[in-house]
Amino acid sequence: MEKRILGRRNFLGGILKAGALLPLAGTPVLAAVAAPLEGGAYKASAVPDRIILNITKDPSTMAAITWRSNSAATAYVEYAIADARPAFAAKAARVTAKAAPLLDVCHHSFTLTGLQPDTLYTYRVGNDNGWSEWLQFRTAAATGKLSFIYLGDAQVGIRPFWSRVLRKAYAQLPDAQLVIHAGDLVNRANNDDEWGQWFEAGGYIHGSVPSLVTPGNHEYTHEDGFPHLSVHWKKQFTLPENGTGLDELEGSVFYTDIQGVRFISLNTMMMEEATAESLLHAQQQWLERALSSNPHAWTVVTMHHPVFSTKKGRSNEKVRTWFKPLFDKYKVDIVLQGHDHAYGRGMRQIAPYGTAYVVSVSGSKMYDYEKMEWADIVTGHLQMYHLITIDRNRLDFRAYLATGELFDAFVLEKRAGKLNKFKDNRPS
Repeated sequence: MEKRILGRRNFLGGILKAGALLPLAGTPVLAAVAAPLEGGAYKASAVPDRIILNITKDPSTMAAITWRSNSAATAYVEYAIADARPAFAAKAARVTAKAAPLLDVCHHSFTLTGLQPDTLYTYRVGNDNGWSEWLQFRTAAATGKLSFIYLGDAQVGIRPFWSRVLRKAYAQLPDAQLVIHAGDLVNRANNDDEWGQWFEAGGYIHGSVPSLVTPGNHEYTHEDGFPHLSVHWKKQFTLPENGTGLDELEGSVFYTDIQGVRFISLNTMMMEEATAESLLHAQQQWLERALSSNPHAWTVVTMHHPVFSTKKGRSNEKVRTWFKPLFDKYKVDIVLQGHDHAYGRGMRQIAPYGTAYVVSVSGSKMYDYEKMEWADIVTGHLQMYHLITIDRNRLDFRAYLATGELFDAFVLEKRAGKLNKFKDNRPS
């Protein structure tokens, strides 16, 4: 088994190396516009940048903040309950951040704890050499209506094309309690300029709404034939530490509980290209524990490689073999995925398990698609974002085009002792 896994990894590694050099699919004009900026376009300075509010295991009482600067000097988070009077700043609490140097920059992070649920906080980061602006975020409530944004691959054309998608989604749902990024945030895992584009595109949104990020295949490199997670990943994202305990899966396999919903992040790259069968078992066993111990009515899973794809020949066998039986057994409500650079969703064709599967893309790199047996809808060459609301026994899923038109919608209604009732709400 180990030899078979290694052989497939080396084969895929060669493909991914080549694929990472491909320009945006489409016309030469689009390829030129979307080409990543090179030559250090995003130099760090004393003023904090790339500020991001990360999801925590309990967003009602915790907030994880990460940023970078050009100095390893002691940096701080100052925070307070938001107040319309600017005098609040004089009373803000100050905590010392952790430092994680990387080449000529330093990433800083701190996790606030003991916060009050459903409360608006304001914070800034930095030190006397440079401070950020004061940003605001609201902690999750204990219970109640929950709304969030889901985005498929950004990956290519991040600054010129993807920026409008995230900004449109936020403008339409400014009170979102989290943003899910389903992998392939960038095209080249260790390209700092591409990460700079990703953070520039989100701007203050990243610092105001918690992000739940899960890695895709493009967050990995294969220089020595083995998959390595981007050197940026764990330094610029501070994610829940309730995963498998294995270093290979740290910062990518975790869960968070928000207002009656368990959100689970899985690392499909380390399923499809696992370097040892023990990694497959570890993630599967962890997933079963996370599902069997879930005290909440709703379960949302996000991962990169889809269980069901939008084109024949793009099968992810290990994901389907190791994960889907558990989705079936524990009746996961919805699985949010990326990777295929098209839009597809289905549930009715894959009864009797009652799980809704969605594949989507938010960036400008598009793939061909075709009608698939599992799917109610498959389409492509469209940048999309998704707004999802869960309120008691009802989940509303709405898919929008980058220009704001409602493209697709459905409802899941939870029923005691039965599978979820599905209602197609597509606009006529």
